[in-house]
Amino acid sequence: MEGIIAIIAVFGTISYAIKRAYDAHERRSLAKAGGGGKDTKLLEAQNKVLSERVENLEAIVCNVDYELNLRLAKVASEHSRMLAAGGIERPPVIEPSEVEAGNTMTAMAGGHDQSRRAAALKAANVESELDLGSTLGNRYRIERLLGRGGMGAVYLAHDEVLGELIALKVITSAWSHDQRGLIDRLRREASAARKVSSPNVIRIHDLGETKDGLMYISMEYFTGKTLGDILDTRGTLTPNTTKEIIGQVCTGLEAAHDAGVIHRDLKPQNVLVGERNAVKLIDFGLAKTAFMSGMTATGLILGTPYYMSPEQVRGKDVDARSDIYSLGALTYHAVTGEPPFQAETPIAVGFAHCSEQARPPKELRSSLSDQLSNVIMAALSKDPRDRPQSAAEFREAL
Repeated sequence: MEGIIAIIAVFGTISYAIKRAYDAHERRSLAKAGGGGKDTKLLEAQNKVLSERVENLEAIVCNVDYELNLRLAKVASEHSRMLAAGGIERPPVIEPSEVEAGNTMTAMAGGHDQSRRAAALKAANVESELDLGSTLGNRYRIERLLGRGGMGAVYLAHDEVLGELIALKVITSAWSHDQRGLIDRLRREASAARKVSSPNVIRIHDLGETKDGLMYISMEYFTGKTLGDILDTRGTLTPNTTKEIIGQVCTGLEAAHDAGVIHRDLKPQNVLVGERNAVKLIDFGLAKTAFMSGMTATGLILGTPYYMSPEQVRGKDVDARSDIYSLGALTYHAVTGEPPFQAETPIAVGFAHCSEQARPPKELRSSLSDQLSNVIMAALSKDPRDRPQSAAEFREAL
């Protein structure tokens, strides 16, 4: 319990400090406005922005900070375990030094802050290793590890029933404190993906659970590299290759939106590129149907900060236009070699999405056409109404 209190105290300290700064700014601004006859509308607008930042601080922190999410997950899990056992031992508190070490995450983890996430994953003890050659659920023979991310690991496995290779997503025990929520999330992922019929979206086969409670999802195995891997190697894509790859992403995204599904975690690591630049959109783990209500993701990572829309960063309700923003951020990265915003912490990146204007891609790469640069900037508009209103519209604009 002390661990939970310590983390809440961190929230309180940060919120209090920003609130104090906001109050001081408001007093200074009111004094200036009163003495010099300044435009009060401008003052009100500035104060509204500051107030909004204070009100949404906790949402932004929870939505974009991997380390904090994993600390919360471990503390809650340990606390629940001890309560169930009737013990009185104090749950461990993860110190900041515990998240400093770690290796770079594999392709399925993704993001420019890979080493930070890897350290957080290691500190939170979220290993979900399966022995190579072992059989899961009396059906899937594990061949090799494909990648690891915040929710678990993905393996190449042989389906002994169908006689073919599949990708097997196994969920880590880090979220075991909320077993009901975990199961709901997995069912939501499988249900959302099954609603989407497109050659540019990975097919979901089965959702299962072993006797010892290990959850997994089996899906189509597609040979290729993530767009993140490709960008790490090449740096940037040519405009023609960008249009070819992003155009297929738009097709997959359009099918998802037509089915009432919002992806919510569109990023280079969730775009697989195979032979002849064939594209598959993967990982609907954060997807939410437009018809779903009353479901939250408390304690779970809600996206990747480098590609999150302002409304998603703030924890607001999102629609298909949030995916369009992420699509713009992804395309920005493809043509410039970097995301629209970079900062030392995920929280700073989140704030940048909410309040800063990205540099036009053409300023970073002068050979780009004005049209391509302008299309990307339109998708990165803070107001969803100013973005292309659909994936099809974005594809046509490209």
